Amino acid sequence: MVIMKGIQKNGLYSLVGDVVIGSVATVSARKWSQTEMWHRRLVHVSERGLIKLEKQNLLCGDKVEKLEFCEHCVYGKACRVKFSLGQQRTKGSLDNIHADLWGPSRTPSHSGARKFGIARHRTVARTP
Repeated sequence: MVIMKGIQKNGLYSLVGDVVIGSVATVSARKWSQTEMWHRRLVHVSERGLIKLEKQNLLCGDKVEKLEFCEHCVYGKACRVKFSLGQQRTKGSLDNIHADLWGPSRTPSHSGARKFGIARHRTVARTP
């Protein structure tokens, strides 16, 4: 179903059509205050930022009220926990081995196996 058509002019699309004003069916758990609406519209700006915008008459005359707890703001400001420095507790050589492993392989080998292996390289000294 085509909703609207557009014409490209200078790299931008200009929509051709009329705006239809009517009722919209939405589902909402609760009605947000004007302050919460501005908070969400402006990408979770702080209450202090909303007060500054209100003083500059940039909120269409809406009055800023106390903001309620916003779970999205808390998750947005969360930071990753750093790993503590580990202590090496090995005593001898080869007590601790690090290896990158993967598998099984998506692409089968020539023999049809989907396993992986470690390539062993041998250097041969040549004498003239």
